[in-house]
Amino acid sequence: PSSSSEKHNKLLFNQRSPAAMSKRVAVLLVVSATTCRLARAGRVAAARFDPALVATVEEPAEGDPTLHFTYAGKPISPWHDLPFETASSDDQEDLVATFVCEIPRATTAKMEIHKRLAGNPVVQDRFKDGSPRFYKYGPSVVNYGAIAQTWEDPDLADPDTGLGGDNDPIDVLQLNTRPCERGAVQRVRIVGALALVDGGETDWKLLVVDVDDADDAALAWRDVTDVPRARVDEVREWFRLYKTAEGKPENRYAFDGRAVDAAHARRVARLT
Repeated sequence: PSSSSEKHNKLLFNQRSPAAMSKRVAVLLVVSATTCRLARAGRVAAARFDPALVATVEEPAEGDPTLHFTYAGKPISPWHDLPFETASSDDQEDLVATFVCEIPRATTAKMEIHKRLAGNPVVQDRFKDGSPRFYKYGPSVVNYGAIAQTWEDPDLADPDTGLGGDNDPIDVLQLNTRPCERGAVQRVRIVGALALVDGGETDWKLLVVDVDDADDAALAWRDVTDVPRARVDEVREWFRLYKTAEGKPENRYAFDGRAVDAAHARRVARLT
């Protein structure tokens, strides 16, 4: 999001605690975020967006691959230039968003959209000593990534957790069986979310499914209540425990670990 939208959101929360936030303020926040996204829609407009026109170009850097993105042959930022939603719609009962795959299911390399490098390529995260980061706990149990044009503001207390965001695009746990390709861009339906708290920061995990994977049973899932309970439990526990393999404490969740429904998750996504 632009600096102007950040300032606007902070002004709306000034003098207000999350508990006292009125519905009117929540609506204003959604309008603010939507206005910011519309202002950037000239880059890749939602109505014209075609995931098939997105391509990645790998740039080796001392053995550390860097994925740059193009759309219709032109360089883009996967964070700022792809649309938040994949179609122009005022439908509050559904949200098909743009998912950027960073970590395919069953892999361990901790890849992420780089917020400061030009073009926001996908690169491998690194430990403080400069070594590349891999999941020590085990391979990812989901296709992991982010939603374009989102950001969890560290200076903005989340209405559900009371804590600021983690300063990253909102995280996505794509639940389909088929591993995505690193750098793949997909249209996904938001079916729920887990309100993870990591190191005192809000770190929402949106639960989504690929709407174009007709061969997966997940295509029929419209809400977290449609997702097999064992699948939600698997994901919840993995993200609660995975940092313990690095000697860190367990993560915790708001709502006692309960996954919120699709309607709640859509509100979360639209507020980022």
